Amino acid sequence: MRFRSHFLPAALVLAGAVALADESPPPDRQSSGAARDEVLPRLVEFLDWAHPEGACGAPTGVRITGRWAGGLTARYEIVCGGATRALQGVFGTRASDTVWQVSSGFEGEADRIAAALASLKEPSRAAPGPTGSLEPPPLDLETRTSSDPLDLVPPPKPTAEIVPEYPEEAGRARLIGDAHVTLLAEISPEGAPLRARPLRGPDPDLGMRGAATAAVMQTHFSPARLRGKPLTYFAPIELTFAGLPPESRGWEHRALFHVLAIVSSDGETVDDAFRRLQAGESFETILRAPPSGATAAEPGPSPVRGGDWGFVSAATLPAAVRKALHETRVGGTAGPVTAEGLHYLLQKLGEVYYALRLHGAGGGEMSYQVLHQRNAPEGEALRHALESDIADYLAERRRDAYVNEAARLMGIHQQQVQIGQLLIHTDVLDEAEVKMLGQVVEAAVQAHESFWAPLVALRPFNQQVLVYAWARQADHDRLHRLWQSGRVPVAPGLAAEPGELRTPAEPWRYAGTYIPASRILSVPCEPMGGHLPVPVVIHEAIHMLDYERAYRPGGQASKWFQEGLATYFSFSQIGGRLTIEPGEIRRSRTIISGQVRLQFDPRVPLLEYIKKIREEGAMPLRDLLASRAGDPLWSGERAVLAYSASWTLVHFLMHGDRGRYRAAFGEYARLEAQGQGGVETFTRLFGPDLGPLEEAWHDDEENL
Repeated sequence: MRFRSHFLPAALVLAGAVALADESPPPDRQSSGAARDEVLPRLVEFLDWAHPEGACGAPTGVRITGRWAGGLTARYEIVCGGATRALQGVFGTRASDTVWQVSSGFEGEADRIAAALASLKEPSRAAPGPTGSLEPPPLDLETRTSSDPLDLVPPPKPTAEIVPEYPEEAGRARLIGDAHVTLLAEISPEGAPLRARPLRGPDPDLGMRGAATAAVMQTHFSPARLRGKPLTYFAPIELTFAGLPPESRGWEHRALFHVLAIVSSDGETVDDAFRRLQAGESFETILRAPPSGATAAEPGPSPVRGGDWGFVSAATLPAAVRKALHETRVGGTAGPVTAEGLHYLLQKLGEVYYALRLHGAGGGEMSYQVLHQRNAPEGEALRHALESDIADYLAERRRDAYVNEAARLMGIHQQQVQIGQLLIHTDVLDEAEVKMLGQVVEAAVQAHESFWAPLVALRPFNQQVLVYAWARQADHDRLHRLWQSGRVPVAPGLAAEPGELRTPAEPWRYAGTYIPASRILSVPCEPMGGHLPVPVVIHEAIHMLDYERAYRPGGQASKWFQEGLATYFSFSQIGGRLTIEPGEIRRSRTIISGQVRLQFDPRVPLLEYIKKIREEGAMPLRDLLASRAGDPLWSGERAVLAYSASWTLVHFLMHGDRGRYRAAFGEYARLEAQGQGGVETFTRLFGPDLGPLEEAWHDDEENL
């Protein structure tokens, strides 16, 4: 946002000199059509504001001594330290049907002002020159004589540009066009602003009058002078808050909020937290105190799910929560709010509002502009947070194209079943396997929460997830290619990630996809003979839950960590009631679903991996830790080693050497969720010499 400030002309050009009170004609106009006598009490109110009682008393004996169209003069007395001072003021006024205001002016000792006013009646001029000659030019502002009383004193000037802070309310309101605030500031003979009052401003105000006043009161001025001597001046100052251009109405406006949250399915739990907050406890203290009968790590009937969520996209929050946060100032509390079956109490620690702009006739390119921010990340961290949210936005835009093409490919064979928050689409699974799919995802939710809840503040995730189970691998792959081809180029550094893809080059043959932000989970069933690929569903569900609940928005976990953790859960033991029991890798497992018996053996890909590392050598630990998505390590034949090594490394850090590394791995996982993982973090937690750990890991692989 931009700001402009300038001083207004003190008054209009006047015709004629000031008349004494007993000689002056009636003013051209009175406030509200009121009688002339109504001006006096309003002048008294102004003088009371200009001279608040303190070391000196309030002005007394106020009388109007002169009038002209657009102004007046007045005399009054104030008592300071037992001595009476006689003052005279020269004031410009503004009147309308609803307003009468002093809009400019100055004051000083009565005799001094009276002498200056008298000079207006007897203007000094140079001797006339020859016939037809030009008059001399007017003297400079300090010495010129004018018929305008306000021209006796040039207004004070600020010693630096006045730049107000753009108010939160105006930033959140996405103000379009310029908004002007005019203040009347009382400037002392020393050039210090004593006080300021608004003359004009926008409606609604959106905090602009307050921001303008604060800026003026922090500014120093060169004092106003009457014939070389300083005096008090009432200066009109206009500040302009430049908003968005009119074309911004067509921009996509988005927001990120930094949130501390207390969330529960029990309204009384949140109400109790709110009462404690009102009683003076800090939000952080309440978060640290576990709720009665339940903790986040061990959910009871009504667990509290909350903590520091970091900067989250407003678009991912329920509408009522989003509205409450939008209306709350940074540092304030929003709630309690009830939305989608949960109760929220939130504290807003920061905010960023920005706009996306499409360029070109077809909207083929995109850029963004930050409109307002308060307590926002800085530099690269802010850019990364915005890029992550833009990627989510682009994913939402492509969701419809994916859904429409999926419906066309499945055609008349498509079944659509709602199970909880899952909307399942399939052209191959029967009713029993569709039900099983819902149970498998729910098992992944429980296992994921058991792992992450003691480590990070899990965000609620109640949004609908579209699940596609395909009869043909080719249809799944076609939709993934469609998704990638729908990417919209963004201003430098703003490209969106295409999502997670399991390619046939992996040691297990099942391909699956989870597309972040659009909440689309897709698996082909062809490799399982048309039946549900349970490990792939779990694997992609873990990716989904990591992204939606655990990873801090804008953060990016290491590739090995993402894949290793997802595979750790997907190839863990699955109990008879479809519960995931991480740890032991069984030789085989059979799941019965109606008349269908589904069997898979996690040891098959493990044995393939062990055979490969015996032939080609084990994966160097530092190479794996330092790798990123898109590196050669994660494509082609080498991907077999990368995915499998990530799996065995996570399993080793969780269970190897009798759990020796589990606590350190938990801390490392917490940092990965914040986007702070990597080689440096790993060596800080596990020691600078990773040789012994690497050797123990590879020994553990042989014994799995």
